[in-house]
Amino acid sequence: MYPRLDVEVSKHLNHLLKSPFCVHPGTGIVPLIPIFMSGRVCVPIDSTNPEAFDPLAVPTVTELLNEIDTWQRSSSENISKERLSDWEKTSLRPYVNHFKEHIDLVMSEERDLKRQRNEELGGMSTSDQILDF
Repeated sequence: MYPRLDVEVSKHLNHLLKSPFCVHPGTGIVPLIPIFMSGRVCVPIDSTNPEAFDPLAVPTVTELLNEIDTWQRSSSENISKERLSDWEKTSLRPYVNHFKEHIDLVMSEERDLKRQRNEELGGMSTSDQILDF
């Protein structure tokens, strides 16, 4: 079975560039709610297990706002000293954590490559290197 291809995605570059956690305006439309409030959030997926991803389970902006409101109502009764960011109070949390893990891995690999380049240059950083033309 092949995925359904959208002609607009193939024709227009802006359809191909989606940043993590931006809101896709054409998804999750709810009548009488402005489109920017009801779109699903673009989330990173686990590429090692793509079949586990359910696009309909991705939260909409409205759902996220409701989750934050619910959390604040419930936490006002149990005053907590722990300070959480709003995303940590929502169903967006696992996606953000997955993204952070990915970024940490990329940064770790980049540090290793930079260290290796410095060692190959005899301890000189690339900014200290003399270039001959």
